[in-house]
Amino acid sequence: MDNPIIEESYFIQNTNGDNFSVLCIMPPGNPLGIVQVLHGMAEHSGRYREFGVFLAQHGFGLVAADHPGHGRTAPDTEALGVLPPSNGWEIMLSNAQLLYTHIRTKYSYAPVYVLGHSMGSIIAQHLIAYYPVYIQGLMLSGSFQVPAWRVELLKAFLKLQGLFMGFNKKSRWFNKLFFYSFNRHFKKSNTGFDWISSSSEEILEYIDDPLCGFNCSIGFFYNLSRGIKATKKAGKRITYRKTLPLLIFGGQEDPVGNFGKDAMAMHREFYKQRFQNLSVKIFHGRHEMLHEKNKYKVYEYLLNWMLEHLSTR
Repeated sequence: MDNPIIEESYFIQNTNGDNFSVLCIMPPGNPLGIVQVLHGMAEHSGRYREFGVFLAQHGFGLVAADHPGHGRTAPDTEALGVLPPSNGWEIMLSNAQLLYTHIRTKYSYAPVYVLGHSMGSIIAQHLIAYYPVYIQGLMLSGSFQVPAWRVELLKAFLKLQGLFMGFNKKSRWFNKLFFYSFNRHFKKSNTGFDWISSSSEEILEYIDDPLCGFNCSIGFFYNLSRGIKATKKAGKRITYRKTLPLLIFGGQEDPVGNFGKDAMAMHREFYKQRFQNLSVKIFHGRHEMLHEKNKYKVYEYLLNWMLEHLSTR
């Protein structure tokens, strides 16, 4: 009988004394490498379980944590989508660094890849620029770019909203407007989340998941705007290890990533910074390529990319 895949969930205490939830999926033997997942907004680490099982079947491990205000890290449903207005982004960033340290301590022999999806891709970029982490490769999924002037405008608007309404207030109007800006591109939309995937089964699974698609607080969006601005600034600090393998991928029908244009623009920016192991891949699909109709092809592509760069230094 084959040795089973090892899956466990546990909590790690951060520097503020708060606990955050971790999902860990490992192959039966020593992993060839480990993928640290930084999930996106209004979802959770459990949505990467299927990808984790696939990786484990091919000798890789997956470790993912729920961000503050997400998944099992949130103490209750009311806390979903809520972040401290003054330092919520910093807590998410610090938790990512702490999880990386935990992985390197527990699996010191295994190279670590970081996979950041959507909002998690912004955290991932900030992580490698801000902390002295040595990762084997960086994968940015469903990433996006926002002009500096728009970030400043959004940040000022949300700060004003927070002062008048309270930063913990979940504005249904703003959340609806935020997601509508993505969904309006699909005229035959049956739900408010057709921008996520072209698979109706995946969309329904997302909608039926109580830990997905929730409204986020004004403070959450304020932190996101702060984080995007801070990441742009921190990105200029990535002056080391230009041989870092870096893969940018997304869907050609993804409105969040401007239908693949943002991925190509990011590739050009990293190229100008003289990164030597750059790859960009635009798949047929929408925002969540790990939950698309062709997700297994995406799984295979990511696996082969990691195998190709196992010995890159």
